[in-house]
Amino acid sequence: MTVEEAQRTLKATALDGASEPYSADWWQMRSPQELREIIKRGFGLGTAYDGAIAETERRARDALKKIREGESQSRRKMAVTRLYVLSAVLALVIGVGIFEWLMG
Repeated sequence: MTVEEAQRTLKATALDGASEPYSADWWQMRSPQELREIIKRGFGLGTAYDGAIAETERRARDALKKIREGESQSRRKMAVTRLYVLSAVLALVIGVGIFEWLMG
């Protein structure tokens, strides 16, 4: 994407009334490819560069949060499964003990 294309995009979104350029909504509507290209251009873009970095970091934090939530849910499921298995083993041991005591 060239600077001219970026300016056309800004004008088009401003005319549509979708969101103000460089606002939080505007950054959220940018694709990962657009953000990468802004970042590749470097510090010369000023606030655009800073905004692209901030949006990329926000997306990374959100993705990491989702991953951690998924891990905690799977750990909880494994803990419940272990509890059921240990309960079944304990019930079996107690049952065998009672059976032996009654027959012995």
